Amino acid sequence: MKKLIYLFILVPMMSYGQAPTVQQEFTGGTAYNKNHIVQLINAIPEDKISWKSSDDVRSVSEVVAHIAATNYMFGSFLATTPLPESGKDWQSFEKTLTTKAQLLKAINESFDYIDQAANAVAQDDLTTQVELPFGTFTKRNIMGVANSHCAEHKGQFIAYARFMGITPPWSQGKEMN
Repeated sequence: MKKLIYLFILVPMMSYGQAPTVQQEFTGGTAYNKNHIVQLINAIPEDKISWKSSDDVRSVSEVVAHIAATNYMFGSFLATTPLPESGKDWQSFEKTLTTKAQLLKAINESFDYIDQAANAVAQDDLTTQVELPFGTFTKRNIMGVANSHCAEHKGQFIAYARFMGITPPWSQGKEMN
């Protein structure tokens, strides 16, 4: 009986109030970004998905495809398992993902992959140094760079939407006067 009391009462109490892990904080950030990106993809009309403000910048679809591609790229530096089939062509995403359906599928699958990759990093592996194409980072730092990169391009996507007269769904009714 004492073992049952320990299992069902004391163990949960011991874990109550513990700080979240780096991986939990990272996946909280990715969930937040993914939610906004998916909402905004759904809000953009299909005929505006290839819109761009000028010839020298990415189009709406290219921005979203870039986010998906870099989720696979960053995740591949965290993971110890190979890329899934859906992410093997990530370097061509900006040229091949051109419809809302393709973009939604790629975004969802890329966020699933990077979350799995982050969750697979052991606590004692967070400080492992990894060489990326643009510098050396710890796995913990790669998670931060991945979320900030995503947020940067989400901001670009928001600016594009607003330029087209589309208010992001999560901020509708919250406009400042």
